[in-house]
Amino acid sequence: MAALDLLGRRWALRVLWELRDGALGFRPLQQRCGGMSSSVLQTRLIELQQGLLVVRHHDGSYELTRLGADLYQALRPLHRWSDRWAAAIDAIPPLVPEDHVCASCSLSYPETDIGAAADLLGSLPARYRRSVDGLSAATLRRRLEPGTWSITEYLCHVRDVFDVYADRINETLTQEHPVLEPMHNDRRAEQGHYNDQDVAEVLDALTERAIALKTLIMSIAPEQSHRTATRLPGEQRTLLWLVRQAAHEGIHHLGDIERQRVLASDRSAAAEDRS
Repeated sequence: MAALDLLGRRWALRVLWELRDGALGFRPLQQRCGGMSSSVLQTRLIELQQGLLVVRHHDGSYELTRLGADLYQALRPLHRWSDRWAAAIDAIPPLVPEDHVCASCSLSYPETDIGAAADLLGSLPARYRRSVDGLSAATLRRRLEPGTWSITEYLCHVRDVFDVYADRINETLTQEHPVLEPMHNDRRAEQGHYNDQDVAEVLDALTERAIALKTLIMSIAPEQSHRTATRLPGEQRTLLWLVRQAAHEGIHHLGDIERQRVLASDRSAAAEDRS
């Protein structure tokens, strides 16, 4: 446990990792550990020397001991894991800013207050039903381009978005600066078999959750709108942003479905012309 306590101290593993290729002087090592203060580096080096992982030579350079080199070998799988972790983080699309204006659906966050967001959410269930009215089962489930969602998958996503944002808003109302779990949209769609779900049931659930989300939003007091939450590092957002984002998801994906409908109709007409 003493080893874990030592290695768990901030920058300790980074110092050991940067010494993997041989001895380094204090300043070169500090440069390799960008962002570390001189006092912190000095403290970590003393602790690592005391732990028999690093030795200081007469010329002032630092090098891994045999134990330290053994630890480096143990760190290599962790380094490979860290690459996978970084890739997973990078694969999550960043959140739009607080003052976002969508070029596609034209929703302006600065112009959308809580009341406007609630009204928009209340209008969406009927609009979603109209957007899919009369479409065949094949059209509802067809992915028109590789890597895109079908209309059914968009409906499932919006249903789940309303549920997730209700949870996020509740967390932000009841906790101090909560950390919000990413939705992992594509993974959720695959694991939830979105494209196999019954569209009528999905629309019913979407309606129920939109109404519940609107009711929740209308209960937010003005002074609560500045409460904050985070998702990934550096992604702090206000409660008001969460409200706006929920409304934006709803109206934006309605546009996606309407474009899918038009594109499907155009392709069907072109196919008839060729026949």
